[in-house]
Amino acid sequence: MEKKQHADYQKEVERLQFTMQYIDVVIRASQSTEENLRENLKSALEGVDFKDSSLTYLNMLTNANFLRRTEEEVLNLKKIHKKPYFARINFQRKGKEENEELYFGKGSLFDKETQQPIIVDWRSPIANLYYDGRLGEVSYEAEGGEYKGYLSLKRQYIIEDAEIQEIRDVDLTTNDELLQKSLAESSSNRLTDIVSTIQEEQNQIIRADLNKPIIVQGAAGSGKTTIALHRISYFIYTYAERFSPGDLMILAPNRLFIDYISEVLPELGVERSLQTTFVEYAKACIAKKMKIKHPDEKLIKFINRSAKEPDKLKWIAAFKGSLKFRNIIDAYLEDILQTLLPDQDFYIWKFKVYEAKDIRRLMKEE
Repeated sequence: MEKKQHADYQKEVERLQFTMQYIDVVIRASQSTEENLRENLKSALEGVDFKDSSLTYLNMLTNANFLRRTEEEVLNLKKIHKKPYFARINFQRKGKEENEELYFGKGSLFDKETQQPIIVDWRSPIANLYYDGRLGEVSYEAEGGEYKGYLSLKRQYIIEDAEIQEIRDVDLTTNDELLQKSLAESSSNRLTDIVSTIQEEQNQIIRADLNKPIIVQGAAGSGKTTIALHRISYFIYTYAERFSPGDLMILAPNRLFIDYISEVLPELGVERSLQTTFVEYAKACIAKKMKIKHPDEKLIKFINRSAKEPDKLKWIAAFKGSLKFRNIIDAYLEDILQTLLPDQDFYIWKFKVYEAKDIRRLMKEE
């Protein structure tokens, strides 16, 4: 639905202007000294209408220190200033009369006095209602508890340069047009963040139990790397009190890959993390001067041969992606497995620990 055709267009414009001006207030308060704080706040609040908010000029002056943020938080607010959020839900929690209007963005912003959210981080537990929820009765988990309620609205925004370009209301019968538009416009070879278009299956991977290992399989170009980076962002957010991004290390296959992911990491709040290859990490651990024989030698040879024998390499690539080649690999793996299966029982001293048939069953079936 085009922006000016939407019934709530003007109301949403006012909400966006308020959010951006409030961000201005927070940034100025954090960067000001006590002497010029009041003057900066007056300037930032000119024209702001607080009739629909618990915030007032007097409250903000009285609680100026509450508005102060760390340098990192201020930097993040500057990043999202002209595009503070991308979605909204209306949610009525069971047992409560008021209907919550929650706006989701790449960061969070709360009124420190009332604790009312102005922007909710996309990684927060309640954001699952936007990514996974369907209109009607819904629930989400947070802090070990389950919260139920009624979801009456899911709304998507396209905001560019502080202006609402499109507003879309989503329900069961609505195709995700925002996702299709995003895919159609994605012509760059660089990764981009997908926080506004994360699908339910992707969201489940991103938010899967962080205490268990996880393997994500998919064809080339299916979005494995993008989802992995968003999972890292979710990890940092969830363990923010106990875990610093500087303690995180991303092991990449080569420097080309690190360059490939470098631009989207800061957008997701993954900054100051160590990004290195296994070869570089091993050399740092050994702490001795040594020469490594071209870790990308196979890739270099492949590229060089591509120029000389394009038809042959094209055939090889097609064969490797065929069912016939898969059958060859399966047969090879089965052959290797047969050499590993024991034909004798396993003893420790004189005591039988496992029978051979049980070991074979464990290796082949379980």
